[in-house]
This record gives sequence, C-alpha cells and structure tokens, in this order.
Amino acid sequence: MPVANKRKEEIQTAAAKLFGEKGFAAASVRDIAKSVGLGAASLYNHMGSKDELLTTICFRCAHNFLEGMEQIEAQQTDPVEKIRALIHLQIRIALEDESSLTVFNDEWRHLREPYLSTFLDLRRTYETAYLRIIKEGIRQGRLKGNDSYLIYQTILSSLRWLHRDHSKKIKLSEKAMTEQISTILIKGITS
Repeated sequence: MPVANKRKEEIQTAAAKLFGEKGFAAASVRDIAKSVGLGAASLYNHMGSKDELLTTICFRCAHNFLEGMEQIEAQQTDPVEKIRALIHLQIRIALEDESSLTVFNDEWRHLREPYLSTFLDLRRTYETAYLRIIKEGIRQGRLKGNDSYLIYQTILSSLRWLHRDHSKKIKLSEKAMTEQISTILIKGITS
C-alpha cells in the first residue's frame, strides 16, 4: 500500500475511534491530528474535512455490509442459513472494524446532504434484503412468527453491542462466538 494511502487509512481509523469515543461533534480536527502525530494544518494534506472523514467511514462500513449481503443472497441455501451468514457478517465487521461500526451505528446522523440521503438509501437497501430473507423463511415455515420486521430488529439489536468494549470480556474466537450467538438467536426463531 502506498504511504499516502496508508496514512489516510491511519487517519480514518483514528477519526473513527475519536468519533466513537467523543461523538462526531465533540471530536475536533486538532484531536484527530494529535492522535496521528500531525499538526492540524498538516492533517489537511491528507483529508478534506472532518465531514469528509465521517462520510468515508460511514460509506465504507455501509458498503461492507451491502457486499456481504449480496454474497449471502446469492447463496443457494435456505433462509435460516442465510440469517446465520448475516449474523456472522455482523460479528466479523464488529470485530474487525469496531470503531467504524460505532460511527456507522451512532454518528451517521451528522452526515450532511446529499450524503445523508444516500446513506439512508443504502441502509434501506440492506434492510429490504434482510427482510426479504426473513419473509422467505416465514413463508417456508422455517421461522416462527409472522412479523418480519420484529425478527429483523431483534436480531440486529442482539448484535449491536459487539463493537463496544463489552465484547472484549468474551474470550471466544470469532467462529465460536458466531456459533453461540447464532444458536441463541436462531433457535429462538426457528420452528
């Protein structure tokens, strides 16, 4: 990776961490610069603005989820296995990019237009695909209940803590964590 790209990635990682810890509004460009060992003026050689960093982080995370969703939807498996794969996708992203996921979940509201509308469209696309999988599971009699949105929100809410420090208290591998969480969630919704 070229040095300039590596530096940009380092700045994005530091910004995501600070946005997650302090919130987007409270984290200053000076804070970001200090965390990567640069002066505030020098930081602008590597980025356009704090808003640009937020946009980059949110969209990178959104695209990671959408790319994963596309691969999962293309699988020739039943809806329960697709849900298991989606749970694994969320766990993998949470463990690999926890700071960005914090920003994606909590700080996206600070995006400016037209990025906010585009970002919300990406989230709706993901949600629609997820709901489609759940509805197919209900239609096939593989899932309990008939409210796909309730099942969707229950699954997502059950996974939203993973990017927080609490997950560090769990001494399981990603694979073991995925298996246990999937079992807990799916056994509760399968027939």
